[in-house]
Amino acid sequence: MNRRRFLLPLLITLVVSALCLGHTPPRFEDVLEDKTLRIDYYHTANANEDIVCIDQMYITGPWAGNPRQLAPEAENGRSTVTVFDAQTHERLYSNYMLTIVFEYKGTEEARKGLHRTFHQTVRIPCPQRPVRVVLEGRDLDNQLHAIFERTIDPNSVTIKKELPSPQDRRVDILCNGHPHDKVDLVFVSEGYRECEFEKFKKDVRRYTDYLFSVTPFRENQSRFNVWAVFRASAESGVDIPHKGIFKNTVLSASYNTLGVARYCTIFDNKTMRDIAGAAPYDHIIALANTSEYGGGGFANDYCMFTSDDKRSEEIFTHEFGHSFAGLADEYISKELFPMYYKRGVEPLEPNITAWLKPGQVKWAHLLTPGVPLPTPAEDEFDGKVGLFEGAGYAKKGMYRSCLHCVMGAGGLEFCAACREAIRKVIEHQSCP
Repeated sequence: MNRRRFLLPLLITLVVSALCLGHTPPRFEDVLEDKTLRIDYYHTANANEDIVCIDQMYITGPWAGNPRQLAPEAENGRSTVTVFDAQTHERLYSNYMLTIVFEYKGTEEARKGLHRTFHQTVRIPCPQRPVRVVLEGRDLDNQLHAIFERTIDPNSVTIKKELPSPQDRRVDILCNGHPHDKVDLVFVSEGYRECEFEKFKKDVRRYTDYLFSVTPFRENQSRFNVWAVFRASAESGVDIPHKGIFKNTVLSASYNTLGVARYCTIFDNKTMRDIAGAAPYDHIIALANTSEYGGGGFANDYCMFTSDDKRSEEIFTHEFGHSFAGLADEYISKELFPMYYKRGVEPLEPNITAWLKPGQVKWAHLLTPGVPLPTPAEDEFDGKVGLFEGAGYAKKGMYRSCLHCVMGAGGLEFCAACREAIRKVIEHQSCP
């Protein structure tokens, strides 16, 4: 049975929202409170079905987002959350995201019909009155389909109002202003024992320094706050199943995610959100205490990387590019392309293109004058902005802006298209 069935009220809501897309959202203080409504839910899916059920809701500390920006600058995620006033149907807030569910839906076991359940979270500014929350997911044609909607009353007695756990220790790493005016990053610990608290703080400061040595973060450091929250694990490290290594850790992080050995992700989302909630945050960075190569990143969800691999700095900026700005991978993988992209469909991500209209280039305003299109992958074009074939896992038919980029292979810096996308997110989520 197709679980994507929705009743007429949802269709009406979506039509009304479409008519309101050009309408400026109301002022924050008129309809929203300076608090965060955290909605935890279970998302069960296979390739063709989505079943979403709320687990628990929480009203937590102040809203860390920019109250002057209640909708994203651009929507390039594989799913969206939209909040409507339950009575007027006015759109109050929206955002995009990518979760591991989308990636699972492209796997062979999902295509065979096997369901898996993932614990997920969306966070919205707390409404003053009942709202209708709508989750939508995109197919490979980039078309949105509603997968969940629910009217939520912020005054419901079922919504928890809990203080952060006293076992979590917050360290202020970089403080440049009020969370409303800054982009707030929070590092959370994974696989650090109690005796490794000092190592965690040292690691966070090291990677914070590295992030702000990379363009365009370097030029925008004053727009950021950075926090670190520590909760001790019983053991050091994380699970590495293909090596027979299993550790008792607070976030239950594990390699071999979706069958990929280097892919390390979090398997206890609820605890991660509990820990992160000790600080105001826009973006979560989970730091795993291991020298194993790997990590993962999901747009407007979280990113994860490991502390002590020789390539950890590069992995950090790569995975953070995914989670912070919704950037696509720029490398080639014949196994992954059919899972995430479709021939003849322009990718939503800002740093890759299918170049379906040769007269129009996605980053035309960034092109190096006189560069040939497509651009040969030759040394003479290194450092130039053009159209280099091979991106989004595809060897042919997908293009990137530069020969080398940290989102691809062999690059330590972000390419021109990535830099512009990151700057737009920074400017949207903060004030100078």
